[in-house]
Amino acid sequence: MYTLRAQGFTLVELAIVLFVITILMGGMLTPITQQIAERQNSETRHAMESGRIALTGYALSHRDPDGHPYLPCPTRSDGEEERLADGRCAIQVGILPWRTLGVAEVDAWGNHLDYAVSPDYADAHHGIVTSPLPAARVRICQASTCERPQAAVAALLSHGRNGFGAHNAMGRSNLAPISSDERANSDGTARFVLRPPSAADRAGGEFDDLVTWISPSWLLGRLCDPAETCAGP
Repeated sequence: MYTLRAQGFTLVELAIVLFVITILMGGMLTPITQQIAERQNSETRHAMESGRIALTGYALSHRDPDGHPYLPCPTRSDGEEERLADGRCAIQVGILPWRTLGVAEVDAWGNHLDYAVSPDYADAHHGIVTSPLPAARVRICQASTCERPQAAVAALLSHGRNGFGAHNAMGRSNLAPISSDERANSDGTARFVLRPPSAADRAGGEFDDLVTWISPSWLLGRLCDPAETCAGP
């Protein structure tokens, strides 16, 4: 009888220990998941910044017949920029031409970065002039309504962790986004929503897209060395 009671007590004790471990492990899963998400966000932001720098490097090394720099064109799939024979871009909004620029192909979630460029800043036969400065036709907005947009020369977009609306490394399109702001970032226009992330149960719906852009002044500040080369007449 004594032996049976001892064994029964040991089993109960073991069950209690396992229960406690389960609770502790459950409490640890959330921080670990959050750490992974933060790392992936950091890696993607680094890839986007590398892409922005590579765009500037491209412009510094590519000139039209008059010596004016110009930005690369987007690609649809193969990583090579798509440029027409007349020097203009075949598309204004597409995928960052990673092969042309020599940068990472995808973000931390295995999806291509979207890339939009203003036509007058990516014309190989009529490069960027500074007097008058061409119109910056990419728009950065705080919401899909885009009431007070900020003009940009170019923009880079990652569709974030959920990947809705992105083109993945397998050459396929992911599921379409549900929220209006993420839909605006996937409609093929040169208009991008940049706002804080939100969960699916929030009023604006789920949003985890990441956006970075190039303003005219930021670009000219890196293309003009010395600064007098960008001075007007």
